[in-house]
Amino acid sequence: MGETILEMQHIAKAFSGVYALKDAQLTLQKGRVMALVGENGAGKSTLMRILTGIYDHDGGTILYKGQPVHFKNAMQARDAGIAIIHQEFNLFPNLTVAENIFLGDKSVQSHGLVDWQAMNRRAQELVDSIGGTFSVEEKVQELSVQNQQVVEIVKALAANAEVLIMDEPTSALPESEVQHLFRTIRGLKARGVAIVYVSHRLNEIFEICDDITVLRDGVTAFLSEVGATTQQEVVAQMIGKEVTVLYPKQDAEIGGVVFEARHLSDGDTVKDLSFCVHKGEILGLYGLVGSGATECPEALFGLVRGAHGTFLMDGREISLHSPAQAVANRIAYVPPDRHRQGIIRQLSIRFNLTLAVVRRLCTRSVIRRKDEQATVDDYIRKLRVKCAGDSQKVTFLSGGNQQKVVIAKWLATNPALLILNDPTRGVDVGAKAEIYSLISELACAGMAIVITSSEISEILGMSDRILVLNEGVVSREFLRGQADQKSLLSAALMRPDETQGGV
Repeated sequence: MGETILEMQHIAKAFSGVYALKDAQLTLQKGRVMALVGENGAGKSTLMRILTGIYDHDGGTILYKGQPVHFKNAMQARDAGIAIIHQEFNLFPNLTVAENIFLGDKSVQSHGLVDWQAMNRRAQELVDSIGGTFSVEEKVQELSVQNQQVVEIVKALAANAEVLIMDEPTSALPESEVQHLFRTIRGLKARGVAIVYVSHRLNEIFEICDDITVLRDGVTAFLSEVGATTQQEVVAQMIGKEVTVLYPKQDAEIGGVVFEARHLSDGDTVKDLSFCVHKGEILGLYGLVGSGATECPEALFGLVRGAHGTFLMDGREISLHSPAQAVANRIAYVPPDRHRQGIIRQLSIRFNLTLAVVRRLCTRSVIRRKDEQATVDDYIRKLRVKCAGDSQKVTFLSGGNQQKVVIAKWLATNPALLILNDPTRGVDVGAKAEIYSLISELACAGMAIVITSSEISEILGMSDRILVLNEGVVSREFLRGQADQKSLLSAALMRPDETQGGV
């Protein structure tokens, strides 16, 4: 075990008399990675905001390097050597990498002027030291997501961070880039940096973390070295009960073709994609970045200008040049980024849930409140949305319940085809199981479903049939039970002309 650098003892925090944290504890050691896990609403974000000075705490003690500390703001914490990399990067895209790294840092100034040559040299040395392969004179907007994450890490190192908090660090990364991040983390460990790794992805935690802390209802419920526990035990500690089946896939009766796409192209990534989806079928689309797996759903929903192809719904040719046309043809789409594309966080559950069907609920531009209320009540009940009431702002819901509102909004349109683009991104294990169960129930009721995911296990666990995409076309097709993680990745890495699969 390494030397202890930070201890959070018996931390408590209440908002308007409601406790977010009651008795939270966290111990970090130099050169080790501590996984911090728990359901959304368990108190993880609150605990990290207290540590970084964003929130004050109502009770408990923070010891940093053996001394009590009480940071008044994030700048104080950062100056002391505690930095956080948020899930949404805090970068200026129109500035260079070096400018982002040393923004506001007077150490690169000489007589009040920036020493550009020295700044670029120091920034490049830092980037090179953790395996970065890009120039610091590039603008951030020109970098890949993985390299933007490297910039965030280097910003922390430039500030001499000794404690680094990573909040869902792989949520925006394709699976093929995760190992690059892990190599960087191992390099940080070798430097003696203590890392808090906040994530819902248990397979990653068991690969990269040394220790694990589980929060449940504001209390530290479980502490262990990763090697001394199992994923099943961690899940049980997170939700307070055993989850025997993470992917509750039921065998649905698969009927005739509901939707067919022929020669779909978006003019860029998707080149010549043809496939069909049957009634009651869950069709999984999998591929690496640039394969077309993520872009295909956007093109189908009319979100990509210039996308074209031939589309049939129940054997009838339809047009899909806009989301309005897609909805009119009973196609619904759940986007991968609920905050930017799925919900309006500052508005109520009722407003968000009925947004896609508001015209149906109106008579002469006046909403029929009775029908609106019946719709809202029905979907809150069906999807088991945990809330104080339908007037509650969506921003105050947990991530899993926010995602349920997004799904409910589109189910209210009564779709024949439901397209789910990475539907459990940033959702905790308990909420994931509920969403998977809902998807399975919808398929059993006869809905045709297309699902994409950045997690191979999700595609394998929920799909009746899997299409692996590469270079914008289908490179392989697998029926349920025919594929595993290795075969999917192998198919995703092979050129289409090297495979014999197809639809």
